Amino acid sequence: MTNQELTQSKFDMIVKQPVLIEDALIQKNDSQAVFVGGGTLLQLHWESGTPLPHTLVDLSFLNHLKGITCQEHGDTSNVIIGALTTIAECLSHPLIVKHAPLLVEACRNIAAPAVRNRATIGGNVASLVGDSIPALLVLNAKVKIAIKDDIYVMTLWDWLKINHQQPFLLLEIIVPFSVKGTKDFYRKVGRREAFIPSLLSISGQWKKDDDGKLQFIRLAVGGGSHRPVRLEGVELILKGETINKKVLYQKILDEFQSYSDPFISEAYRKKVAANIMMAELGTVLGEEG
Repeated sequence: MTNQELTQSKFDMIVKQPVLIEDALIQKNDSQAVFVGGGTLLQLHWESGTPLPHTLVDLSFLNHLKGITCQEHGDTSNVIIGALTTIAECLSHPLIVKHAPLLVEACRNIAAPAVRNRATIGGNVASLVGDSIPALLVLNAKVKIAIKDDIYVMTLWDWLKINHQQPFLLLEIIVPFSVKGTKDFYRKVGRREAFIPSLLSISGQWKKDDDGKLQFIRLAVGGGSHRPVRLEGVELILKGETINKKVLYQKILDEFQSYSDPFISEAYRKKVAANIMMAELGTVLGEEG
């Protein structure tokens, strides 16, 4: 099959259907073009009043960006998730269920079943605000990205810090196998169960050694229209010899930079995030402090 161009006259929209990554990136160079996988994010923006783009680059023919596999390098094992894999597939695939159950929990909290059947994990991550991102951040996931003629692999956390001015195509999400003995959580707060952005999505993962000392802890907060962030300052406090709960609570408030919208104020969003985080960290605080 060759590249196709379809014109949707009702909306004066051009739909391009590349079969090669290189073609997709070239077609995205059009400043008015938008990548689309499942199309659910586009629908969300449309329903909120955002005008439809002039040109869509339909990625559905890039079949090699679909599916879930296992990759092993020495002592390291990863689940490799193609960017065009649906959220529903992530919910039930044996590799993710066994080796990254926290991601399953996050995917279960994304929209409704009908949406999860179409929405892709790549689209959720590439949006930069998706509810899967906090879970992927604490799982220390990496992303494989195509930019022009180059392929990059980097941690999701580093990638989120980049100012994405050049067109990019997310190819894979790389999730390390969860280590035996880790503890984790995922919480989502929304106005209601619907196809609307969450108010907050919060996740954490940690592991202790045989002496009860933290080997690692990763915490992330997202939700709404801001990029999820790692709370590295909070993580540092939790790794200390002593933990002052009041100091910890204030650090969460200070480090999580949020915003106000017509539904919720920044101060309230920060307070809810801090309350949930403190409640979920009870295991760590109870044994460390």
